[in-house]
Amino acid sequence: MISDVFRDEGQDVFWIVGSGCIVRHATTLRPGAVYAGQQIPSLCDVRLKVPQPTPSGREPSTKPITDKCPECARKATDSAFSEITWDF
Repeated sequence: MISDVFRDEGQDVFWIVGSGCIVRHATTLRPGAVYAGQQIPSLCDVRLKVPQPTPSGREPSTKPITDKCPECARKATDSAFSEITWDF
């Protein structure tokens, strides 16, 4: 995918499943830029623990989780964030 560098700057939101969570939460921090085990804030103020990366050649165990936190979803929609699903 080629990014349009001339488009209006918008905020990305990343949907992740933190360690021990059963739904996806949204965060504005790029998950790949933080280390495993670090706690990061979600839009609904839940602290998410970044999981360990999945070994190469395996599918992340969180991939089938599609349920989203309703409060994060509302805030992401209200703020017109660009949404990205991120699995480790």
